[in-house]
Amino acid sequence: MTLWPEDARRDRLIGDWHLYQRTGGHRTSTDDVITAWQASRGWEEPPDQYLDLGCGIGSVLLTVVHRLRPRRCIGVEAQAQSVQMVKRTIAELPSDAPEVEIHHSDFREFNTDARFPLITGSPPYFPVDAGVLPSDPQRLACRFETRGGVEAYCEAAARLLRPNGRFHLVFQTQWDARVLEAAREVGLFLTERTDFWSHADRKDSFLTVYGFSTNEPEQIRSEKLSIRDSANQISEEYASLRHELGYTR
Repeated sequence: MTLWPEDARRDRLIGDWHLYQRTGGHRTSTDDVITAWQASRGWEEPPDQYLDLGCGIGSVLLTVVHRLRPRRCIGVEAQAQSVQMVKRTIAELPSDAPEVEIHHSDFREFNTDARFPLITGSPPYFPVDAGVLPSDPQRLACRFETRGGVEAYCEAAARLLRPNGRFHLVFQTQWDARVLEAAREVGLFLTERTDFWSHADRKDSFLTVYGFSTNEPEQIRSEKLSIRDSANQISEEYASLRHELGYTR
């Protein structure tokens, strides 16, 4: 039995939706916001089904669900403590929230007959030999590739996507070639990318959100955005992005 973490707190996520996250564990971040934003835009009609690979405590999953309201929503997560927390979060959502299923499973072994028009993923950024491993299991699983890296996410998405479906994931821009190669290897085509700068006056972007599909596009959509301006204030473009998703602050 997984014990409820003593440092768990119930914090506002978006609108009147809250989630549980630990003060000393994995927490929702800018990465989650920008992934949910790209995944949520451009739909003429909301997707009927949605899958989040490695959903963690549910921040990307629930932000997308809040925005799009798919009929069937599924999160897959292997880490027991995160599963416990996201299930409690879902149980306490407002009564008008769509039903969300959480599967306690390694997504590499997740099997279903369903094929999804929308899949998201937020892979850990670091190989296990890239630094000192956190002693906390939740932080370890969210930061280091203990159950596969971006390649595993692309493989699962290619297997579970509906024809012409959309797969969105976030990764550090410095590993751009690795991400694109992982997608090519499983037959996914880049359809869009948004490169994010931490500050407008920085030389290089630090995060990229990628959009992939099973079909090759006529043109790849490409954008560049900054999180903070040169005065270290939240940029107008990032504030607009958050407003588009439904954040009020």
